[in-house]
This record gives sequence, structure tokens and C-alpha cells, in this order.
Amino acid sequence: MLNVIEKAQNHAEMDLTTLSRTTTQVATVELNEKAFLEAAQTQPQTVELNEKALLEAAQTQPQTVEVDEKAFLEAAQTQPQTVELNEKALLEPAQTQPQTVEVDEKPLLEAAQIQPRTVEVNEKPLLEAAQTLPQTVEVDEKPLLEAAQIQPRTVEVDEKPLLEAAQTHPRSTPKLESPYLDDVAFARLVDLYLPPEVKKSAEVELARLGDAAASQQLMGWVADAESSPPHIRHWDSWGEKKDELVTSQGWKNLWRFGISERLAALPSLTKEYESHARMIQLLKVHLFAPASATTSFHLILSDGVASLLLAHLHDSKIDEATRALFQHAYERLTSTDPNEGWTSGLWMTERAGGSDLTPTETTATFSPLGPDDNSKDADGFPLGPWVLDGLKWFSTSTEGSMAVAVARTARGLSAFYVPMRRAVKVNGVTQVELNGVRIRRLKNKMGTKSLPTGELELKGMRGWLIGTEGKGIGEIGVVLNITRIHLAMASVGLAARGLSVARAFARVRKVARGTRLSSVPLHMKTLAKAHVTYRAHLALCSFVAALLGRTEQLQAASPPQLLDLVPKSAQDVSCLVRLLGSVAKATSTMDCVGVLQTGMESLGGVGYVENDDMAFNVARLFRDCSAILIGEGTTDVIATDVVRILKGSIGPYVVKAYGRWVESSLPKKESMAPEATIISQQWSELETAISSNTMEHLTRNAREIMLRVSKLTSGILLLADAARDDNAVAMEVARRWIQPATLLEGSSAEQGLMLDQQIVFGDQPTWLGVL
Repeated sequence: MLNVIEKAQNHAEMDLTTLSRTTTQVATVELNEKAFLEAAQTQPQTVELNEKALLEAAQTQPQTVEVDEKAFLEAAQTQPQTVELNEKALLEPAQTQPQTVEVDEKPLLEAAQIQPRTVEVNEKPLLEAAQTLPQTVEVDEKPLLEAAQIQPRTVEVDEKPLLEAAQTHPRSTPKLESPYLDDVAFARLVDLYLPPEVKKSAEVELARLGDAAASQQLMGWVADAESSPPHIRHWDSWGEKKDELVTSQGWKNLWRFGISERLAALPSLTKEYESHARMIQLLKVHLFAPASATTSFHLILSDGVASLLLAHLHDSKIDEATRALFQHAYERLTSTDPNEGWTSGLWMTERAGGSDLTPTETTATFSPLGPDDNSKDADGFPLGPWVLDGLKWFSTSTEGSMAVAVARTARGLSAFYVPMRRAVKVNGVTQVELNGVRIRRLKNKMGTKSLPTGELELKGMRGWLIGTEGKGIGEIGVVLNITRIHLAMASVGLAARGLSVARAFARVRKVARGTRLSSVPLHMKTLAKAHVTYRAHLALCSFVAALLGRTEQLQAASPPQLLDLVPKSAQDVSCLVRLLGSVAKATSTMDCVGVLQTGMESLGGVGYVENDDMAFNVARLFRDCSAILIGEGTTDVIATDVVRILKGSIGPYVVKAYGRWVESSLPKKESMAPEATIISQQWSELETAISSNTMEHLTRNAREIMLRVSKLTSGILLLADAARDDNAVAMEVARRWIQPATLLEGSSAEQGLMLDQQIVFGDQPTWLGVL
């Protein structure tokens, strides 16, 4: 109603025909503008109303009046000199006689424009007259508001109905599912490697861990660990030197959780699952890694060091004191009780050498304790006869209970067991202090920020020799063979979480014309490519886990579905573990960094935000996976090691073992013949290159050789997975991984989209959830 009144005031334009409907006698009067205004000012019934009062009055009217603004203005412009008014409606409020006044329109409009806020009117007649107007008035709000110098109002609107009406997307929140239930490839892997009776028991444990890994509780602990990174408290309140490592409560909780979930407790798992214990352990690593805030890296090291100590427990060359110490440490490292469990460091890297241990400067001197020296470590065991001095530049598990350290003796590089703390007496009271080691500072890293990694100064640190003096590289190799497989599976687990977030986002995110990302062909093709890469490396790492378990339980029989995959020869199994453990660590980690980058990009800006919602923080996963690249050897270091395995002293055995495995494992189905032919040809080419070239030439091309082994192995495993149940989607995954890429993939956009969706979400409606 306000708009109608203001329009009449500001433009002085009325439709005479409309007003005449309410009058019985119309007179035309010419008004002198000045006389008219003076007469109006003398009336006792006129009131001054400001904008607010008019608005309130207008809002009480029951009808909406629409005015054709253009026609209204044109009508007004054609009669600039004379305005005919409804005599009754105009003169009764003013109590004057009808008369005709000629009005100059322009001065009236100018006068109205300089008095936009106060209008002298008789409210009641005007409102009554307004109620008799035609029923619809169409008003262009902006010119009226500008003319009246009135500010437009702010209106609060329910966003969702408006967005839906406009066919745009509401801000739906992605929902993250349990990694055990949401991952099709993981489910197929469990079916492949675990017999039904083992699977029935293991599924309960794996499902529980999967649910926990996506829970708010663990994500809260991760957030605390990330927001409160470790630091060193160098001094106490009284100025005494402390050099104490401080970690967050979230970090401690996650470590305790990992211990209780048996991630390093292989003996406990073996009692329950026998030869499948190693497989189930590494499946747990896959599930826990993205929710561990890198505490899983501690557990990985603990498992590797425990394997090293176990290898020496039955060594007849060690004395009983050393055996008792190693037994105690082994039991602590593999404990399922967080109050009893230990973590171990692996101290190798120094400033001069990095991954190359040859320039190691830390020394170890044999200097046994005197007969009257009863110095003990924090657990009551005698301190070792070797004294270590030097600097370790990049060392993990600085808060652990022990470490395996590499140091140089007169006979070469050797490995040592060193307890982190020792007992001392101060004023007759037994206290615990660091065992000749000082944490100089912690590293500020791109990734694994919650994992304490520091520079350690060793000065008079006592320890025990592991194995033979001068054979330390071989002892460290036992640890690396385990930890590299762990790290490979952890990187695949990080990629799995990144893809899970990308799937959840694609299910709910709407783009142009309300289309979900899950139905956008190019987006789904990009995600499908990342999923193919993920499935290939999941297959590779799982196979290596099965091989590792077989080396530890050689007497166990393989399940029927693995008879063609796991060699019967113990020597062949050992050769494959040695080769493929290194291959998996380097290539899986490298490719999973790329998968996570794709996952980040698929989320747009959200993917690159370091948000506190750790379940959806893919940037954190990307950083941590990038850090794994250099763990236990950079890609080039491991590639060089792979060439040494293929061409060195054990090379002939490894090459023959791998060739036998390729021949026996390739499916013989006619439908898979094109892919099998490609793999056979590529292996033949690689075998020829290894035998006909020098070590130096092969080393220069070490990355390409390592990547070829990785691609061949994972391709065979993907074919074997598809062959066991003729699953069309599994076959498509294998085909895309093995066949060379083409410019235009698929026969049509519709068919390609459907296959991409099935690769990403699964081939069943319960998995897909988008069609």
C-alpha cells in the first residue's frame, strides 16, 4: 500500500477512469498549486505521517494492488497541465468547494522529491479511497524507493526452498562410512585371502576397528594430536636441565588404542589366526593408518624390531643375560596391554649420509662395566658393555623405551640394542634418567607433524650388540623388510580414506541444473582412474602380506583360492618377499600420493583446507603420505636396492622365482587372453634387459625397472581377482590397469559413465547409492 501512496505523491499521476468509479459527480477544477497547498495545510483533520507510519498503515490493508507503471506514467505525461480529480474524494476531507486549479506538474514533482519523508494527508479518506482501487497494482519497487529516498529492507529468507526452486544445490553434508563397509576392493580382498572360518572371526575385529577409525572419538584424538604437536621442555621450574619430550593426550590415547587393537602384537594374532595372522595385522594397519595421527608408525617400528629380536632369541651365540634382555623387550614390544607395551626407535640417519649408511660417524666402543658397577636400565637389566657416541640427525620414536641404533666399530657398521632410560641414585633415592642421550631439537616437517622426529646426541649411551659385529646392515635389513611392507600398506590405507571422502562428496554435491557429481562423466572418470590405481596397489600390498605370513608359517596350507598365487617353494616365497616388499613400499607410496592429490582436487577448495574436521581433512593425509615416501629409504634408494636384488648375488634365484610365479599365476581364461599376453610380453622384455645389461646401466634406469615389476605383479593379481568369480567390474579394473591408455576410452559416454560409477561405488545398488 505504501508503494501506491508514494507513487501518487512522487509522480502526481492518477488514472482518472479508475478514480471515477467511486464518485457520482465529477467536477474538473483548476487548482493554483500554492492555493491548494495552503488550503490543505489549514484543515484540522490532516496529519503528518512519516514513512514508518505509512508503512504500518499500508500493511494493514487486506488487498494487494497492482499498477501498470508504464501506462500510468504515460497517462500522466499526456496531461501535464490539468489533472481531473474525483471531487467527492478530494474535497470532502478538505471541506472546501469544488474548483478547478491548473497545476504545473514539474514543480509539484520537484516539491514532492525534496519532502520525501513527511506527507500531510488525511489518513482515513485516503485509505478508504485506496480500498476502492482496482485489485492489482504492479509496481517497480526500485524507482519508487529511489524517488522517496527510502532504503530497501533486508529480508531473512529460508535458503533451502529458494535454492531448490532455482534448481541449484543445497549445502548437503557428506557422510563418511566405515572403511570396512564402504570399500568394495577391501571387501573383495578379505574374501580372497581369508578362508570362510577365519573370515567369520576376523570380520568382527576388522569391522569394529573400521567403525572406530571413522568415529568422532578417534577423530577428536587426531585433532588434538595435530593441533598440539610434540615439543621439548628443556628446563623445569627451578632451572634444572630436563630435555623432556611432551606429546599431546590425543597422541597418547591413539597409541594406547593401537596397542590394544594388536597392531604390533603378532604373537597374539598368531595364536588366534595362525598363518593368516600377518594378513589380518596388515589389514588392521590399512584401516587404522588414516585415523592414527601417525602413531601407527611407532607400532610399525615396534613390529619390525620385535621380528629382529625374535630371530636372535634362539641364537646359540648370545649369552643368557643378552637373551633374557631380548626376551623381555620382545614381550613388551608385542604386548596388547597399553600399560606394558613398548615402542622402539630405529636410529640410522646422520647428516653426512642420509639414506646411505656408509658414512656413519657414530661410534661404538666396547667398554664393559666394572665388577662393582651395578648400573641398570629403567627395567632393572644391566646396562650393556658397548658405549655409543655420535649424532643421529633424523630419528623417530624419541619417546620410546628402546631403539636399534647403527654405529661404527673397529669391524664396521654394527647394530645395537639401546635402552632409552637408566636408573640412577640421587641422595639414596632411585630415579630414572635418559641413558646418555639428549634430544637436541625436533624437526618441523611437512607431514607426520604429530610424530616426534628429532636430532639425538649420543654421549656415553650404553647398549648391547645385536648379531655379529660389522654385520649391522644385514640386521637392519630384517627390520626394513617388515617396516617397508607396513609403510606400503599404511600409504594405501591413507589413499583409501581420501577416496572415501571423495565418494561421500560426489554422492551429495550438486552442480549445474541440480546434477550430482556422481553423475558428471568427467568427474567420475577421474575418480575411477584413481580407484583403479588404489585397487592395484591394495592387491600388491595384500599379496606381499600373504607372502610374508607364509615365510613365518611355512607349514600352513594355503586356502584353495590362493593355490595358484602363493608359491609352494619356500625359497621362491622368500625371494618374492625380498623383491616385492621393496617394490611395494616405493611404488605404492608414490602412486598413493597421486591418488590423494586427485582426492583433494575432487573436493575443490575444501580439499586443500587444513580444517579441524579430521575425518574429511584430505590435506593431512596427503602430507603424511608424502612423508612416507622417504621413510625406510627414498624412492631412488629403494629402486637401487631392487636392481641389486635382481642383478646381484641372489639375482638369478629371484629372477627365476619371479618368472615361475608369472607363468603359474596368469589366468588361462580366453576372455583374459589380451591382458595375459601383454603381461607375458612385458615380463619377457624385462627379463632380457636384466640379463643383458650391466649393473650400472640397470641402476641408471632403476625406477623404470621397479615400476615395471610393480605393474606386472599388480596386473596379475587384478586378473586373478576377477577370474575367481568372473566379476565384470573387477575385470574392467584389470583391463584399465594393464591395457595402454587410449585417447578416447569407452564406446559411448553413457556406457563409460556407468562403468566408472561401478568402479568407484561398486557394482551393487547397496554400494552404488547414486543411480
